[in-house]
Amino acid sequence: MKQSAMIIINPSAGKEKAASYEGVIKEELKDKYANLSVKYTQGAGDATKFAREACQDNFDLVVSLGGDGTVNETVNGLASFETPPMLGIIPLGTVNMLARVLNIPIKPEKAIKLLKNDYYKEIDVGLANGKYFTNVLSVGQAAKAIYDVDIEDKTKLGFLAYVNAVGKEILKDDVFSVRLETDEETWEGEVSVIIIGLLDSLAGLKTILSNGDISDGIMHVIAIKSIHVSDLISMTPSLVFGGIIESENIVYFKTKSLKLDTLDNSQYESNIDGDEGPKLPLEIKVLPKRLKVVSKEE
Repeated sequence: MKQSAMIIINPSAGKEKAASYEGVIKEELKDKYANLSVKYTQGAGDATKFAREACQDNFDLVVSLGGDGTVNETVNGLASFETPPMLGIIPLGTVNMLARVLNIPIKPEKAIKLLKNDYYKEIDVGLANGKYFTNVLSVGQAAKAIYDVDIEDKTKLGFLAYVNAVGKEILKDDVFSVRLETDEETWEGEVSVIIIGLLDSLAGLKTILSNGDISDGIMHVIAIKSIHVSDLISMTPSLVFGGIIESENIVYFKTKSLKLDTLDNSQYESNIDGDEGPKLPLEIKVLPKRLKVVSKEE
């Protein structure tokens, strides 16, 4: 049976070459999808609006063509519906985090070839104060530093680029007092950064959340306490080989829902999948297997 697909294109992505892939995608999809709708974003929020329209009009596939910001917006449109269309990702950004985690080819031409596939992966989606995310929610300057790492540093230094960036922020001793509350327990204390992950890696580092799963309905909560230079150095091997969550400087637990607030009611901002998120307090929960993403068969 012929189906419907919407193609959402951020014309600024891929060094403004995104539009050049429109014809290639149409050619790839025309045999399977009788109705092809192409939408170009012009500003913030457009991809979310288009994705919602696709849900309301019962489309079968939504293709997001752009960087992580475009993908995040598309996810926020799709995940607000209980049975959204399948998501296809054509990565044109500098990081392309979700595509990398799901083993989607980073080369657009190869990713486009996957769109006719019937193979997909189901992934969890997080919801924090009405904002959806697929990878990481973080609070604290050190967490933001993960996403500010220069792409050249990532290439040259690998994981050490992240260690360097986060370490600089943690060692500034910019701590804040928080309360982490789940259905099972409550923890209060001073931290430098809080990181909440849904996937099996964090900023591309699989050694941090090696026991993670993209569809287990669980979020991984990591709170890093105030630490000194010697502590950071001693933690570095664990980043390489695993076991970082067992450090005495780390508070780690898994949960399906979480309430996060500061003890002095100060409104710290969160960072969601690399973009600005809602301010604290936060109520966060996991929506198990909320999205189906076209993927490469393994």
